[in-house]
Formats: sequence, structure tokens, C-alpha cells
Amino acid sequence: MFNLDAAQRFMQAEGIDAWLLVDYRGSNPLLWHILGVVRNPTRRAFLIVPRSGLPVLLIHTVDQFFFHDVEIDKRIFRGWVEMRAMLRDLLGPAKTLALEYSEEGGVPTVAWADAGTVELLRSWDYRIVTSADLFQVSAAAWDDFAIESHKRACVVVAGIKDAAFDRAKTAIAVNKPLTEYELQQFIFSEFDRLGLETEGQPVVQVNGHSGIVSYEPKPEGSATIAAGDWLLIDFWARYPGERNVYSDIAWGAYAGAVIPEKLQAVFDIVRHARDAALQAIEAAWENGETLEGWQVDDVARGIIEAAGYGDNFHHRTGHSMGPGKRLHGLGVNLDNLETHDTRRILPRTGFSIEPAIYLPEFGVRLEINVFLDPVAGPTVTTPTQTEIVKLV
Repeated sequence: MFNLDAAQRFMQAEGIDAWLLVDYRGSNPLLWHILGVVRNPTRRAFLIVPRSGLPVLLIHTVDQFFFHDVEIDKRIFRGWVEMRAMLRDLLGPAKTLALEYSEEGGVPTVAWADAGTVELLRSWDYRIVTSADLFQVSAAAWDDFAIESHKRACVVVAGIKDAAFDRAKTAIAVNKPLTEYELQQFIFSEFDRLGLETEGQPVVQVNGHSGIVSYEPKPEGSATIAAGDWLLIDFWARYPGERNVYSDIAWGAYAGAVIPEKLQAVFDIVRHARDAALQAIEAAWENGETLEGWQVDDVARGIIEAAGYGDNFHHRTGHSMGPGKRLHGLGVNLDNLETHDTRRILPRTGFSIEPAIYLPEFGVRLEINVFLDPVAGPTVTTPTQTEIVKLV
């Protein structure tokens, strides 16, 4: 999961002397992602990754058991005075340190170093920079195994999407009630049958429920899918394994032969926003440029705002994806709403593109996954919806 060579190449290219990961009682998920374990030690811990040479862990004597199976050179301290002295010694002649720090807290997913530690290091005359992109290239990047696992999941997830729509179509044709919850449970059953795992709940939303960003169907109060309804499904799954990557899609369908004019218009706006975001990334690749996450969000959001629906787009354009347990990875998000994400979109990283418009009567969200292949450039790995699926 952690590529030391990639980290040190990046550090040398960026003028970073050392990467210092600071943890207190399991507070820094990036450190644990790199170590490949998840623990909750009781004292402070430091992982020092130099621009050359091997990493070192600085840990308290009481916490040695928490790190017994971590195959990294360990140095042990007892008191805070000793800890500081050992930390300065391990950092050696370094001048510029990368930490889980984000200026003004702009990107909270990489802001785990506490302010006091940053103050202490600055008092020692270290220059502090963010480790955000350093983490991306060394720990959030997809290796060949990860991309292949993702592609396999994409094929199966797309098949479940088709099966879910077919199930709704059949129920409507025979006038047999099918609820959002029942269709969700069908998707769960397909995960089990096909050997997939998920995180959270598949999203199945009918009509006004699809206009609620956080709506999830429950056994009681779930809407019935019937003729004349709009159906939005959004779900994600992967093959089990820490090096594997999720496939995550959102598609919409209408239970009728003639699609309402407003529904079609909103669908077209969201589709245009999604495609424009992808095209911006493709154009940057072709021109040898590197975009930041916020810039891509601005492209998609700008189209939705220009259409008069800016206040109806409630979340970022896309989230990071990568190996590990999390559906939402720890790399760059396409975001200039929830955060101003200045992380770069770098080769071997992946993410979703999923703009949306949420209205009281319905919501439209269209989601694809993209992998930035180091040779081929931006590559869409999931099916891309271009027309509303008709359940007739």
C-alpha cells in the first residue's frame, strides 16, 4: 500500500527533506494507512520518512505492543524531554518538513497534525509544508493489482445495475408493487451472490426521495416504484481485499414511454456538467498540465449554476477513490464547495465524477469513475449514462 520509492522521488523533486507523520491515540488515519494496521496507542507516536534512507518510528515505551508487528526501525522514549530530543535528532539536518497540515484547514482530510506540534517545529526553524500530494503519490496511488481489481468490480457492478432496473421494469409490467427497500435488498443479495463487499447502504430513491441527498430507504415508509416514476440508484462494491478498489455508480430511469420535459432538461444539464469535468481533465492531460481538485469542481458547478440550479447542487463534484477499506479515499476530491481542494490530480490516482441537481420533485445524479493512467491519461472505468433508462 505504501511505496517508499515513490514518496522519496516526490520529496526530492519537491525539495522536501523529511515527512513527519504525527499521531496521538490513533488520530492520524494517514499514518495508519501507511503502516497497514489500525491501532489506538495511548501516547504520541511519530513516523519519520527521510528523503533518502529508511523510515523510523518514534514511540513511547508503554506503547511498544501496538507496533510489535510493524516492520520499521523503532526508537523508544519515556518522557517528553527525551521525546523532543530524539525527534530533533531523527530529523537531523532537515529544513523542510511535510506534515498532515493544510493551510487554514482548507483540506481537512489531510489536516491531522495538531497546531501545537506545528508551532513547536516552527520554533525549531523548520519550514512546514503539506503532505497532501506526497501521500497521494505514495499511498493513495493505484498499482496494477488495484486497477485490475477495480475493473473487475466495474463489470459486475454494472451488471447488478442492469439487473436492478430489469427487476423494477418487470414489477411495473405485471403491476406488482416493488418498494425502494425491496430493490435495495435485491442489490444487497447480488453483492452476496457475486462475492462483493460494500460500505454503508445502496441508494434507491423514487421521485421526491431522490431530491433528498442523504435519503436511504427503510423497511417502513419506503416508496413504491410504479408507472410514471423516476428511479435513481447509486451503489458501490468491491472484491474483498485491502489492495482492491470500489466501483461506484449512479444511474437514473423513468417508468414511462414519454419522459417529462423538466426531467429530461435537468438530466441533460447534469450530464453536460459531468462530461465537461471529464473533458477538462482530458484537455489538461493532453496539454501537459496538472489540475487541482477545486478547478474541476468549478467546471461542473459552473455549468449547473449557469443553468440556474447552483443552489440545488449540494455537494462536491467527486470524491477520491483508492485501495483500502474506504469508498471515499484519502486522495484529491473534486471540490470547491465543501473545501477548497488544492491537491493535484496526479497519475495513478482515481476519483468519481458525480454532479447533481436536487429538486423537491426529483433529483438527478450521474456518477462515473476515472483513473488517471500514467500512459493513457484519464480513463473512464465505469459505464457512462447518456440517456435516461426507460422502464417500459
